[in-house]
Amino acid sequence: MKTIKSILTVIAIIFIATWFGSFTLNEKWHYEKSISVNATPDKIYQLTTDLKNWEKWSPWYGIDTNTKWTFSDTTFGVGAWYTWSSEKRKVGKGKITIIEAIANQSNKYILEFEGMDSSTAGFILEPEGDFSTKVTWTLDGENKGMAKWFGLFMGIFVSKDYEEGLENIKRISESK
Repeated sequence: MKTIKSILTVIAIIFIATWFGSFTLNEKWHYEKSISVNATPDKIYQLTTDLKNWEKWSPWYGIDTNTKWTFSDTTFGVGAWYTWSSEKRKVGKGKITIIEAIANQSNKYILEFEGMDSSTAGFILEPEGDFSTKVTWTLDGENKGMAKWFGLFMGIFVSKDYEEGLENIKRISESK
């Protein structure tokens, strides 16, 4: 009985500490990953701002070959969107909508996964010399209450996919 009471006390302390700790965390979180690419910004901008080009580099395209993709009439620039639907948990269902596009400099899009709060992501393209570009892929979101802990671990959740996507962009941009 004493052991059970001790275990329950420890669990209660952990829960209370986690709950109170969530009050000290920021609601907003940010993650980014960068890579240098030996290509001009205009070449990379086409890959990242035309949603039809995402299948060439996105780490999520090959996970489920049965994923259903639906694209807006225009796939390039502000207002372009696509939805996806998959039975695989890692892919799920969602929508991406481009909300900002500055030619050869950056883009931003809303990322919506079914059952989760939306987040904002995008690409920043910074020239490095005459024929190189620093490509930064960003992700920003906001969580409330206990969900604020989620933001602390965002890098763990997406770092592998971001690295793979950026490496794919680099390989494609440098190959031609």
